[in-house]
Amino acid sequence: AHDRRNAHRDVMSSPSPSRRQSADPRVDFLAGAAAGCTVRATLFPVDTIKTNMQRSGASLSATVQQLLPHRSAVPALYRGLAPALAEVGVNRGALMGVSTGLKQLLPPDLPELARDAAAGFAAGVLKTTTLHPLDTLTCRGQVGGAQWALLWPRPQLAPLYSGLGPALLRSAGGMAIWLSTRNGLERSAPESLQRSPWARDWLVGMASTALTDACTFPLDTLKKNLQADGGSFPALARRLLLRGGWPRLYSGYGPRLAMQAVSGGLWNWVFVRGQELFSSQGWT
Repeated sequence: AHDRRNAHRDVMSSPSPSRRQSADPRVDFLAGAAAGCTVRATLFPVDTIKTNMQRSGASLSATVQQLLPHRSAVPALYRGLAPALAEVGVNRGALMGVSTGLKQLLPPDLPELARDAAAGFAAGVLKTTTLHPLDTLTCRGQVGGAQWALLWPRPQLAPLYSGLGPALLRSAGGMAIWLSTRNGLERSAPESLQRSPWARDWLVGMASTALTDACTFPLDTLKKNLQADGGSFPALARRLLLRGGWPRLYSGYGPRLAMQAVSGGLWNWVFVRGQELFSSQGWT
């Protein structure tokens, strides 16, 4: 009886693999895509405000006043939503599905933290290289720039891939930080949280996403400016640092932090519920 109690306690204190990443990359792809689209559509207006702050360096109040007084305020906040949903659905699905598949290929004797970080880094490189043009179209739409001119009559590859350098650094490095942090927190969550999966998934998502974003946000600022206006990565970094130092690279971080606190928890919660749904229904 004592052994059974110990075994039960060990099970309760360690989340099952399906709570972190399932054994099936297809399940994680579908769950990641569903969670990504849900969060993106919900919080897209906040992201639009953040993107405009990053581009202009203006304050939150000035940016909101610029966007909202017009009769077209609501459409302005949702400019670029269509490519954003297309990008984030494949983006989040690919990140989770590919990272799960890659992790299965790594030597099992590697530390779990190293396998998470390596799989996340590789998945970030693959998805960013593939999906960066859609992200550029989203950014152009949010700041009122041309979108279809980049696609018709011929795709303009150079503008579509503006900002790829900081995007790769942010996505690959950020995914390595996020996946290893998220899965590590899931594994080490106290028993009280393991009995409350809703709270556990939300808090783990909030913490891992906030840490990742704080580390990589300057790269996102550089990427957004290059996507919106073009230019050179090193020259832009020097110009922004000369204008305002490191705080300039964190322009827009106020609404971003609020958005990430909500989106990180919501994303992780929807992702885990999606895993449970798709696995139980045998959709794969």
